[in-house]
Amino acid sequence: MIDLRKLPKTELHLHFEGAVPPETLLQLIHKYGDRSKVPDLTTLQSKFRYRDFRDFITVYVWAVKYFREYEDFSLAASGIVRELAAQNVRYAEIYFSPGLFERAGLKLQLLAKAIRAGLSISSEVKTRLMVDLVRESGPARGDRQLSEAAEVAGETDIVAIGIGGSEDGFPPHPFAPVFRRAEALGLHRVAHAGEWAGAESIWGAVRALRVERIGHGTRSFEDPTLMRYLRQMGIPLEVCLTSNLCTGVVAAIKNHPIQDYFRMGIPITLSSDDPTLFHTDLVAEYRLLREELGMNDDDLVRIARTGFEAAFMSDSERKKFLSVFESAVADLRS
Repeated sequence: MIDLRKLPKTELHLHFEGAVPPETLLQLIHKYGDRSKVPDLTTLQSKFRYRDFRDFITVYVWAVKYFREYEDFSLAASGIVRELAAQNVRYAEIYFSPGLFERAGLKLQLLAKAIRAGLSISSEVKTRLMVDLVRESGPARGDRQLSEAAEVAGETDIVAIGIGGSEDGFPPHPFAPVFRRAEALGLHRVAHAGEWAGAESIWGAVRALRVERIGHGTRSFEDPTLMRYLRQMGIPLEVCLTSNLCTGVVAAIKNHPIQDYFRMGIPITLSSDDPTLFHTDLVAEYRLLREELGMNDDDLVRIARTGFEAAFMSDSERKKFLSVFESAVADLRS
């Protein structure tokens, strides 16, 4: 069997705030005076248990309150990129959610620069940033954040915008003008959809927002016409298995529809979403495919390759990554 840790991989659905290594988050908690509440890693990790998606969001908001200065973001970013390198992730597109930090007086442009500074410690992983325009914040704030992102996109390698947050009650359609302007500015477009809302949320993302990838897309099976559309248009799904389990989107990993989508020919990528908050990493996600869902090495290689094919990179850059990928896979098979 192929060594999954050595398999070259991409992370295309990774939230900065939920990927900070536990040791780094604990360091920040102690920095801001809550040592007695969270004295050690065991106590910290015990907090990461969720009844449902809303409970997860509550814990998420609690964790991010410990990012208060720009240097905190650089520290976290350096830890994240080390974790990626240790898993042989060669390329990552990392969401950050600037709206979560506005109350602390932190500016998007400087946040992006601080994160970029931290990520730059590693030459092993090519990283790009994506701005998460949180649904609950509304399109007006999203449009402002798009303008701010455009100011520093070149120097910080911001490559895309997306919308995350709660799908329920916050459909994608109001963000259509923001996504049109992002397209005109040369930024790529993604959206969380089909996680906590059904197929109609995915239709809204592809029709109103004209997204190039779907974050999660777990509930695509609710509409066979949608599944055929995703296959025909080659719109990739960014699948996050453990995330879907922890937040109750699926009752068990064996119930996850990823195999149906894969066999049908919908492009599938695999990501860890918020690995620290879900007690996982990308290697563990691949192991779930092998050990719980019975996918073979050919399937896993196909999914890993799709990550490079679906990434927001130039054709020439993609060609180089795929060449390295094919050579590495050949070595792993020999």
